Amino acid sequence: MKFNVGFYDFSTDAGMNYQLNRLYSTGVMSREELYEIGRKAADFDSWIRLFSQIAEKAEAAGEYKKAASCYRAAQFYTLSDARDASGASLKKVLYEKCMANYDRCYKDSRLMNYVRVPFQNGYLPVYYAVCEKPKGTIVLHGGYDSFIQEFLDFLPFFSSMGYDVYFFEGCGQGEVLMRCGIRMTPEWEHCTSAVLDHFGLDDVTLIGVSLGGYLAPRAAVYDQRIRRVVMFDLIYDFYGAITHKMGPWKAKLFDYMTAHPKSFLWKWLEKKLDENYFTRWLLGQGRIIYENVSSACDYFNCIKQYNTRTISPLLKQDVLVLAGSEDLYTIYYEDQLKALTNARSVTGRLFTKEECAGHHCQIGNLQLVLDTITEWIEAKTDGEETGS
Repeated sequence: MKFNVGFYDFSTDAGMNYQLNRLYSTGVMSREELYEIGRKAADFDSWIRLFSQIAEKAEAAGEYKKAASCYRAAQFYTLSDARDASGASLKKVLYEKCMANYDRCYKDSRLMNYVRVPFQNGYLPVYYAVCEKPKGTIVLHGGYDSFIQEFLDFLPFFSSMGYDVYFFEGCGQGEVLMRCGIRMTPEWEHCTSAVLDHFGLDDVTLIGVSLGGYLAPRAAVYDQRIRRVVMFDLIYDFYGAITHKMGPWKAKLFDYMTAHPKSFLWKWLEKKLDENYFTRWLLGQGRIIYENVSSACDYFNCIKQYNTRTISPLLKQDVLVLAGSEDLYTIYYEDQLKALTNARSVTGRLFTKEECAGHHCQIGNLQLVLDTITEWIEAKTDGEETGS
């Protein structure tokens, strides 16, 4: 798999532009196609309609990966309470169409296997590949609202480098949420432990993508079978990074409001948030992903739990902290490095705009970040073969 290099201005909307660049970085669509979509997608409704149409055409043409990716793009910005003509949840309908096409791509792949690890009242889906003489074991998971299929292009790369590789979804993600109804909680160690137990894994490198930059170190604190942790990228303070963008005055107001759930200000704010598609979408995502979130106040108090401030000193493993210079969370890069006071070793890498890797999770230069991770693992294990 060859990843495209470059981060382009496909759309004037920052959020949409990032999502379009994800499709370019992974080679799903060409720059010409994405510029055209960026011109036509004037709002979220036109985005959903356009990507649904492209997905249908790709599916009919047998371009299943493109179809899956486009159904996913449409599903991503669909409101949690949206319904199709039959009254069914549009988010769920698009999800199933997306998965049907991903299944055509990957379910019978000779490069990887798929299993469902029993978990609570459902299961954790795992894609994996093993080597005859592995250098070690890599376990990877996503973050806030990710699907593990979005990262499967990484799996053959790690496998080709000589590692046994296990990619899984946990609470609040993909199948675990959409098919098993299991929502996300901060206690990610339950998910990782279930996967490690099922496959009998030890001495693993755990990579957490996006919000996984909190989830992975959280799991490592409670499971010493995890010997190396990669924050891809860091999530030192989820709530703090969001309120920091508001400016000091609004951030202080939010601090006050989240500490006072019954404040009269919430009624006014809920109305304002509901009038804006993006904030309505954001809070809708929170309601379906997290446990016990039914209001804006619940959401902001919930995300306060997703920070590595308190757990960082408890980490005793080798830790790799990744960040992009243009990313929302990079304001805490130095804080994160300094907080890892008891880690066996701490390595940081701040990717830049000049490297086309300055955005969240290095969209724009994925090969560079994958090379960085594998070089770090090699350095921490001396490239020696280990048992699983």
